[in-house]
Amino acid sequence: MKKWFVLILTIIMATIVVGAATIYYQGNHPMSKAKSEAIEIAKSETDLKEVDDFYWYNGKETYFTVTGKTNKNKAIIVIIAKKGGKTTVIDADKAISEGQARSMTREAKNPEKILESRIGMDKKVPIWEVAYQEKNGRLGYHVITLEDGEYIRDIGNI
Repeated sequence: MKKWFVLILTIIMATIVVGAATIYYQGNHPMSKAKSEAIEIAKSETDLKEVDDFYWYNGKETYFTVTGKTNKNKAIIVIIAKKGGKTTVIDADKAISEGQARSMTREAKNPEKILESRIGMDKKVPIWEVAYQEKNGRLGYHVITLEDGEYIRDIGNI
């Protein structure tokens, strides 16, 4: 009797583990697929050799961004439009860093917590979108230009 109980319990546990792994994989598959495709495009359009970061931006349009270094060790930012695959390549030395974008958001919005930041395009302008949690617990977005951190807009109290 105990052997049957242990066997049934083992089968149930194995089913739960396999189910959880499947759900996890299915949930993360679009992100990993987008990342690998964006890296492939960035490498084919530039001489990118080393990838540092990947960002997925959803505004009016969706953009994937890959940052990294070229064969000549130059830092670049490659922004790829999901629709059409048009790429924009930016010299990272001529852009503000993620840390600077987060600092500018802290200074401008005084949020409870910075949640994440991502690079995208807004009306053909490269941007940083910084998501944050307001002191009242609501969500906010601070959007600034990638080039110099110039204010574009805030979306708050979401």
